Amino acid sequence: MLKKVSRLDYYTLQVFIGLVELKSGSAVAERLRTTQSKVSRSLTCLREVLEDELFIRQQYGFEPNQVALTIYPMVKTIVEQYDKIVAATIDKVAEPYQLSVAIYEQWSLMAMNCVHNTCNCIEGGVNINIQPWTDKVNQRLCQGKVDCSISTEPINHPMVNNFKLGDITHFFIVARQDHPILHSEDPLRQMFDYPIALVNTHLQEQEPHPIEVYARARQIEIRVALKSPSLRMLVDHVSHSEDIGLLSSAMSMSYFENRNDVDYLDISKIWLEITDLETQSYYLHCHKGIKPELVNCLRRILTEKLLEMQAHCARVTQKRAPLARALDQA
Repeated sequence: MLKKVSRLDYYTLQVFIGLVELKSGSAVAERLRTTQSKVSRSLTCLREVLEDELFIRQQYGFEPNQVALTIYPMVKTIVEQYDKIVAATIDKVAEPYQLSVAIYEQWSLMAMNCVHNTCNCIEGGVNINIQPWTDKVNQRLCQGKVDCSISTEPINHPMVNNFKLGDITHFFIVARQDHPILHSEDPLRQMFDYPIALVNTHLQEQEPHPIEVYARARQIEIRVALKSPSLRMLVDHVSHSEDIGLLSSAMSMSYFENRNDVDYLDISKIWLEITDLETQSYYLHCHKGIKPELVNCLRRILTEKLLEMQAHCARVTQKRAPLARALDQA
């Protein structure tokens, strides 16, 4: 038996830990920067040496059996001791944790920098690898190829935990400077007089925007000039056209607040008072392989950032209100 156990080298034990935590051979291969065939060979070695199947094939990947769950903490301790041996022989600062995050554009501009600068729960800190939102994000997250993501829909998968960050409470009409819509007394009605640019977060699924659902239910003609996942592209488009943009979330405000070629109306109060206009929430999705302390830190920091931006929007809107009334009277 001792001769067989000697086949369980550091790499093979890492594969075992990865399979327990990620439950996906391809995700383990990506984590260890190796190939799936090498992961498969290591799994075969584990099964031969320990004389047990260890993992049961499920629809979403590998599920550890009772034997694997029993020895997992022991294997984890062995690998940690290996790491300590290496750390004791070299003089270097702990490497930052590499966290891959797939998010909407409006979150990437500031929130991820906030995580990088504020998260202190992991020795060495956290480096954020931001990936663009695509139609394959959910699949990659479930496979463990992305650590976490932020979207407006929970992900129903056994390998993903969902955490609500907060509701989307702010809505804006953005248009070029001096556009007639900016002086409207009934902007939600008169906005349909113009072509509208919308943010599309569903990409390939072609799901209608809430304002499209609202218009169709009331038999209002709506002309959609542009749909794009890029807020920057949308604001650039309306800055030199008669089209208007409809943006939601306090997180989007930084894309138009300080530009001198566009202006905006905060229509949050009107939007929220209309019961058949859909409102959404933001969710943080984390693969179950992420360290719990990091997940808790992310939840706290991102929730605080959303609340901070919502409070900023409220303050700015309150300050702009007297100025807007004075300009209209003039």
